[in-house]
Amino acid sequence: MTVLVVSPHLDDAVLSLPAWLAARARVERVVVATVFSEGDAGYPARRAEDVAALSRLGAEPLHLGLLDAPERRGLPRSFRALVLGEVDAVDAAVVARAIVAAVTRVAPEVVLLPLGVGEHLDHRVVQAAHASVAGRVGFYEDRPYALVRHAVRARLRRIGAVIDGEPVAPAPAEEYLASARAAAFVQAYLPADEREACLAPLAAMLSAPTPPELPLRREEHVFAALDLRAGPAVRAYASQLDALFGAADPAAALLGDAPHVESIWWRSASAGSPAAPTRASTG
Repeated sequence: MTVLVVSPHLDDAVLSLPAWLAARARVERVVVATVFSEGDAGYPARRAEDVAALSRLGAEPLHLGLLDAPERRGLPRSFRALVLGEVDAVDAAVVARAIVAAVTRVAPEVVLLPLGVGEHLDHRVVQAAHASVAGRVGFYEDRPYALVRHAVRARLRRIGAVIDGEPVAPAPAEEYLASARAAAFVQAYLPADEREACLAPLAAMLSAPTPPELPLRREEHVFAALDLRAGPAVRAYASQLDALFGAADPAAALLGDAPHVESIWWRSASAGSPAAPTRASTG
């Protein structure tokens, strides 16, 4: 079987699913297609990091060649522009065509896309492209953004997710805000004098009404023992790690101690009856 994992940037898939990718690449063909693999002068080095990381996992890199949002959309490299900005319809169509072309080229049985946790513009536009992809489609939780308390719930509510027939319940905004304020990537990318004003709209997603639009089924992959390839693959993205994780060891922050859980949210044709999440033990 062939699995195509779509990564917005040159690190997102591996940071989000390190253990799952390591396990799957042992038994089947795994292709990681990075959509926005071009950008500023640092991108050749970032592509080399991606090739190195995926070679450790036994997965194949595929770089689709689209520009990162600041170059593609003429946006400043700021949290406000990239996280609170709106998805452009023309831009979304270009991204969807690139992803469909990759699906046609690779011919996978399964396609995974980011859920869009954290609300980065590039992650959201890639997630929205699922509407153009037929067949078995799932969504992974974008890490490290998903490590913020209730960030996954906020994203599920924003896209109108219905989980096993049930809408996603609200959660306390203050719990999200306290966790987000402490996140290394927020402190690195969001100046202190802008922090509250920019985080507030994200926290509001935890209580804002959203129409049900997307039936999903959650599947938890539980790793009793972690693949020794996962940590080095995460650390291969050296140019990005300080801003994302601060002084913390990125592999420890993402993988922790076994058992370790990574979730995939499968798109379903219709919402079924409420059920417990599927738990797939993977080692």
